Amino acid sequence: MPVVFSKDFHKDLDVDGSLKAKAWDFVRKLSADSDLAGLDLKIPQGVVDRRVRTARVDLNFRAVLFDMSAGGENYYLLAAIKPHDDAYRLAESLELRVNPVNGIAEVLRHREVDQVLSAPRPVVVDDRPLLLPYSEAELTGLGILPEVAKTAVTLRDEDDLQELCTPLPEWQADVLIHLAFGGDIDTARRTYARVEPGDDFSTALRHPASRMQFVVVTDENDDELRAMLEGDFRLWRTFLHPEQRTIAYKEQVNGPFRLSGGAGTGKTVVAIHRASYLATSPSRPRVLLTTFTKTLAGQLEVDLAQLAGPGIVSRVGQLQPGTVRVSGVDAVARAVVAKADGHVPKVVTGPEEDRYWEGVVEALPDLTAVEADLLTPAFLAAEYRTVVLAQELTDRQAYLKAPRRGRGVRLNWLQRSRVWDAVEGFRRALAAEGRTTFADVAARAAAILAEPAMRSKVETFDHVVVDEGQDLNASHWLMLRRLVPEGNNDLFICEDSHQRIYGERLTLGQLGIRIVGRARRLTLNYRTTRQNLRFALSLLTGEAVVDLSGEGESVLGYRSRLSGEEPQPRGFRTEAEEIRHIVDTVRGWLTEGAAVSPASLAVLVRTNRERDEVARIMRSGGIPVETLTADTQSDGVRVATMHRAKGMEFARVVVAGVSDTRVPDPVAMRSTRQEDRADIEQRERLLLYVACTRARDQLHVTWSGKPSRFLQTFT
Repeated sequence: MPVVFSKDFHKDLDVDGSLKAKAWDFVRKLSADSDLAGLDLKIPQGVVDRRVRTARVDLNFRAVLFDMSAGGENYYLLAAIKPHDDAYRLAESLELRVNPVNGIAEVLRHREVDQVLSAPRPVVVDDRPLLLPYSEAELTGLGILPEVAKTAVTLRDEDDLQELCTPLPEWQADVLIHLAFGGDIDTARRTYARVEPGDDFSTALRHPASRMQFVVVTDENDDELRAMLEGDFRLWRTFLHPEQRTIAYKEQVNGPFRLSGGAGTGKTVVAIHRASYLATSPSRPRVLLTTFTKTLAGQLEVDLAQLAGPGIVSRVGQLQPGTVRVSGVDAVARAVVAKADGHVPKVVTGPEEDRYWEGVVEALPDLTAVEADLLTPAFLAAEYRTVVLAQELTDRQAYLKAPRRGRGVRLNWLQRSRVWDAVEGFRRALAAEGRTTFADVAARAAAILAEPAMRSKVETFDHVVVDEGQDLNASHWLMLRRLVPEGNNDLFICEDSHQRIYGERLTLGQLGIRIVGRARRLTLNYRTTRQNLRFALSLLTGEAVVDLSGEGESVLGYRSRLSGEEPQPRGFRTEAEEIRHIVDTVRGWLTEGAAVSPASLAVLVRTNRERDEVARIMRSGGIPVETLTADTQSDGVRVATMHRAKGMEFARVVVAGVSDTRVPDPVAMRSTRQEDRADIEQRERLLLYVACTRARDQLHVTWSGKPSRFLQTFT
């Protein structure tokens, strides 16, 4: 027998880790035995809904469920697992219904709603504007509970609204928060409108808003359910918000599509669903799901296999119709070049690449002081990627005439000529030693794909889905554009320019990717509590960020339904005191109970050296530790650089070493021309923002000595 499973009840399992296994056994028995033999099924007294039941999970815990065997339905809906007395109290006030306005399935918690509505509020003179400039009738016309609408239209404080939303069905809470953060009522009305005629519960469960709250458990998906019950909170992302579902499962998009949104708004979830949807369509296309870092690509592959089964993932050289290749974008470029050219030169990165630039500049004759100051490794590398490779320039005359939009500093004819001398010297030096750069590999791949005879030698795709698009460089985009034919559903691009910590500022339109009129923006955060989100967003105050369409990107309207502890920024006199505090904090988290998985905890630092030192000290203190890599599998506390944690999420996070001597990175600042330092400083600020948004429940930020200037609001 199918069991309809509400994701709300997962919160109750975190109290006792041993309860998760018992919950799994209970659900299996419930789905296998329609008579519920041995489960002590009871009808509580004085209930609001006559379909509510309780059943034994163990001697101390009972399940609260609804018997849907009447009226043509034939399943149970599992609402909660709680201690014995709490289960009976909850059962008395629960009501399962189909919302009469829009046909959404919802569980109402009448007692909890009444408690919030009746809670006394201090009487104060408040001249702040109302959070919801709408009438009760407009809210009830959307399907909001009348008693909730009556209170909601009087609120002026965000925390009061969040408290009011806590016991509501998820879709009702989302509507109120959407409207309070500047959303319009017409959008809410369209998003949560009735989609099918009828008021039976089976029809209601097919509503997109119901599907973000409930899942039907059958034998086919019981492995996924078990993983959920065992605490892998990433798997809960399979519950899509209606707005996300509309985007992920849109049948046809006439050209490239761009999805933007802040950290934690679910872009990656949508990307995974989109890739799965495209691959499993009747035409059985070949799909590429790609991103910038190897670590995130590995995680995308795991998540995709959990969503659609391991058979959907294809390996290099084994691309089959109806499958998805998951790969880092540089690995895609290497595969193209290796197949077409037979080999890929050894890649140089970071300081090693800088040394090549330094060598060619030293060899340039008669450099003036101004030219020497201009031709730094950072400037030349950026000019090479964003102008020379982006425009596929092959000779001096082409470079002298080329536009240099967004490069900041102007160059006269002589200065451009000096830059080209350096570029030619750089290329010769690399070629002489059989070396190359990642940007050159991507540029070579793009050139291969531009030649029909060469393109026929390599694997190509019918659709490309890109996650973390803001970190890709121009050559990556040229390659991806040519890797898939232009047409319906060709490129699906997810980006958040506030997380741009690798790629340069660029505009897709200049690279042949036209996205005008085909874009959406997500603003509801599903990962981070509103307290953590508020902290992270404050780090961006005053920053002007430009997205891939060339427009200014705003954080206006970003909000979260989750509530938790306030972040804890804390400074220490010495680095030793700071690390002792980190060890004590993590050890305290681990001793809270079996429900706290070490792998759900993370310590994030700025550099590899700091990572290794913190990991060493934590291990010496008896804490299981794993330095985060693309292949990390064991169950240890994750210690990683802020860069490596990009795209990851954890229940609790310590962002450490945020002092003025480390953030922004002084080496990066010293090695950059004065004109380019604003961009480097913005990257460092965005990196800290990325690190702070990795936390779901708790966020600690620490430093020793003087704090980073990015934390001045909190110090």
